[in-house]
Amino acid sequence: MSKSKVRMIVILVVTLFVVSACAFTLDRYALSSLYSRVPDQKISLLPHYELFEKDYPRTDVEFQLDDYTLRGHVYGADNTRGLIIFRHGIFSKHADYLPLITAMVDKGWRIFAYDAIGCGESDGDSTLGMSQSPLDVAAAVEFVHDSGLADGMPLALWGHSWGGYGVAAALAKASDVDACVTMSGYDTPMKILDYSSTSSFGPLGKIQYPFLWLNTVIDFGDNANLSASDAIMNSGVPTLVIHGAGDGTVAYEGVSILDALQKSSQDLSEMNIQLTTLSEPGRDGHNSYFYSPESQAYLDECATALQGMLDENDDDADAPEVQSYLASVDLKRANIADPALIDEIDSFLASAVK
Repeated sequence: MSKSKVRMIVILVVTLFVVSACAFTLDRYALSSLYSRVPDQKISLLPHYELFEKDYPRTDVEFQLDDYTLRGHVYGADNTRGLIIFRHGIFSKHADYLPLITAMVDKGWRIFAYDAIGCGESDGDSTLGMSQSPLDVAAAVEFVHDSGLADGMPLALWGHSWGGYGVAAALAKASDVDACVTMSGYDTPMKILDYSSTSSFGPLGKIQYPFLWLNTVIDFGDNANLSASDAIMNSGVPTLVIHGAGDGTVAYEGVSILDALQKSSQDLSEMNIQLTTLSEPGRDGHNSYFYSPESQAYLDECATALQGMLDENDDDADAPEVQSYLASVDLKRANIADPALIDEIDSFLASAVK
């Protein structure tokens, strides 16, 4: 081989190495920034505990995961139908789901809802990654068993999005779980990372896949890419899987737990795995099915009006007009859980733990 060809090969190899190292480093920085704790928003139409405090007293609970303290609360402490561990989505906290949580309390369930690492009341400056969710769910299950929090009652898991993945994938790690409800969850961390990257950057995002994978493996090792659908099928735990056909955050096709299960060759009915696809326009998104149609319509109306005021005030959250409007919003009316959704979850759990 001529010296010029050898030189060219060396240049190509060095260039490839440098480009790969830069891509890896860039992804590591981007992921680190992405997972940073999200500060509380000055403006929000989400519920807060003060709206529910009178009717739904709660007990403070905390448990350890590695060097972190995770904090949460037990709602409906006197209820005896069963204990549900609730896990929220990423960049949120369990209080954002209080309309759903309290609706299930009304059905007689005891709910243990906690904030994940880097969220809400819990420790940490970062949520760590898409692979983290089942690890803290498994720790929560272990804590419940060790502490007697379930008090001999049936134990169920319930989560949304990041939490939807977490409760399902945790079935591969947790023991003595009687039922699971997963909403809008992704099947594996790499599926959602690939989808998000490609959605944001097109073909360039697809090129990032090996570097995203390497970063994830470095951070989580054998837990980097647990499959939620495999965990559900292998665990034998009765599971309700809910997903919106128009979900733009966790795509229904190719990313969701529900899609992976639909494409399985297994007989899901024999495993007591129930799939619910939400396809009604306007109620088929990532979380647009949470609230009753009337409540969702009012929430949309408020969100539109609020955005208009922000536009008129250069996004100044402290502008008198903005604060005055926020004070006028009926947050309870804007956050009423959809009775049909609650009835479906309640009915499934009742049949699963009987």
